[in-house]
Amino acid sequence: MITVTVRRENDNGKEFGYGIYVNAYVVWDDDIDSIPTLYASECVPHGQTTEKNLKAAERRVRKTAERRAKKEYVG
Repeated sequence: MITVTVRRENDNGKEFGYGIYVNAYVVWDDDIDSIPTLYASECVPHGQTTEKNLKAAERRVRKTAERRAKKEYVG
């Protein structure tokens, strides 16, 4: 049905905005021409970028992306 990919993005290690952005991209498995589409995003501020906080943000964006994609799929 869908594949969710979560990435941490901070513009190649340089300071970028307000922190590290955790983004969830969705690809529809049943569509051959599907391209990764951003479905959820969260920013973890620079002062709070512990591994624990980043993992928690990854879980939240994955769940949000899955929920939004399934809602869109069902209509």
